[in-house]
Amino acid sequence: MGDDSERITSRVIFAFWAVVLIGLPFWWKTTEVYRAHLPFTDIDNWQDSQACHFTLPSQLHIYIPTTFTLDINTLEKELSAKLDVKLHGFKYHNNFPTTISINTWNPDRDGVNTHKNDPIGSYFIYVYDDLIDINDMTVGSDRRAELRLKDHSLDALSDTLSILIPPIYFKEYTNLGDIACGVNKENKNDVFSMRTIKYSSQYETIFSLMNNNPENLKLDWDIHDSIYTYLAPFLKEIDAVYNFTIDSQIQNYAPLSLQPKYKDRGNKPGYHYFESQDLPHFINSAEWNLASTITSYPSINFILYVPTKEEGPLYIHDSRGQLLSTNAFLIPRWGGIVIKNTPRSAMDEYRFTKKDLKPIINTFLSQLRSLVGIRDMDSNFKRLPPGYNVIFQSATLTGITTLEKDNLIRWRTLENVVNTISTLKSLAQLVQEIPNMVVQDHINDKVRQSLYALDCINDSLKNGHYVEALQKSRDAIELSEKAFFDPTMVSMLYFPDEHKYAIYMPLFVPISVPLIVALVKEFKKSRKTVTKEKVN
Repeated sequence: MGDDSERITSRVIFAFWAVVLIGLPFWWKTTEVYRAHLPFTDIDNWQDSQACHFTLPSQLHIYIPTTFTLDINTLEKELSAKLDVKLHGFKYHNNFPTTISINTWNPDRDGVNTHKNDPIGSYFIYVYDDLIDINDMTVGSDRRAELRLKDHSLDALSDTLSILIPPIYFKEYTNLGDIACGVNKENKNDVFSMRTIKYSSQYETIFSLMNNNPENLKLDWDIHDSIYTYLAPFLKEIDAVYNFTIDSQIQNYAPLSLQPKYKDRGNKPGYHYFESQDLPHFINSAEWNLASTITSYPSINFILYVPTKEEGPLYIHDSRGQLLSTNAFLIPRWGGIVIKNTPRSAMDEYRFTKKDLKPIINTFLSQLRSLVGIRDMDSNFKRLPPGYNVIFQSATLTGITTLEKDNLIRWRTLENVVNTISTLKSLAQLVQEIPNMVVQDHINDKVRQSLYALDCINDSLKNGHYVEALQKSRDAIELSEKAFFDPTMVSMLYFPDEHKYAIYMPLFVPISVPLIVALVKEFKKSRKTVTKEKVN
């Protein structure tokens, strides 16, 4: 009887352990977190190289008059050699190869060609045969530039072109190269980078008319026709880079968050004013309803503020205490504000007509250019040697010149590439540092699609297809951000191994102790039995 009970006890103990040993792999497999294999090596390769190996080609087509008795091949070789000397110290010289071609034309017979439909990176310089006192170049709002010389010799022409071409067409290449190679320039005084809003394929643009006291004066405006006439040509011109949705509103009872100062001018009429240090507090965030609930895209706000009779006339002082001619200011990465005083003849109602809004919309347009990252070609232009002059024509109809648009497309493309690489690297680090993070197959697909888009960008840029490269860069950054912010990735984020041990140990430790003790006893008992049998 005793032997039977001991055998039953042993079987029960081994049965418990069999359940544990068989069930443990099943438990381990069923509680395993699914992690698709991300291409960490490819991400690391992009992180190491950034976009330093990208090639952004351009072509310069120079047309000289048929009256010039110059050898075209000699001029082309000499100009190329002088440009190479000028660009010798430029570290990104190989990333921006330039092809130069010399052609002839007849200024009296051949018509003016704006080359509006030529691809990005193609630029045309037409040399005229009239003699002037200074070497003068006029850079048009399209792809065409006109050059007039004081000397028509081959050396003078090649010298003039080698002096004028780099600051006009190659000035942005240093900034583009730094962006492509991930060179961080921490300059607190870089006004351009502080103003520019983060890139998005679409923005919601809200135009608001703020009326502080509608009881004394009711306001209205012809904003729809004004935007269509004065702003729409600009938006259409940059639609390859950005898309804008336009909304407008009139907000009544919109008081200021601080009171303006009053300037007494003696015999002259006084006025109210804000100083430059007051402008950051101009927006009344508590009472001005400027938040958008329509879309999740970034918002750009443009405000036309009309002061009350008690506040008016209201002006802005610059840093020197002088009246600001535009009576407007820009809020970096947010929008712009224009203060407009109504005429004294306005009594109960006043309507801003299309004519009244023209200078205001033009001010908004200038502010929008700064917000989306358009650099003025004539700003910070390198000083030329004596005897040389350059004039940049403005695009009065579209609000952006072709050269400015080309630079914008290049800049946003490379910026998107660098941000895509940074996002993918952050995702890879996060996945590697948190073993219990879920990585579904669709996240892996988005990461691989984003990497494929980066390869396509490289090929498109190499072939001079800049618009296609921009579209691919937009796809790359959107795919990488969708993968990074995918909600399925945070489902196990707050359940590391330490939490699992804290949950399971109170349950399994009390059970495992008697099982281990019983197993040890059975093992010792079996050894005694085997020893006794050997002795007998």
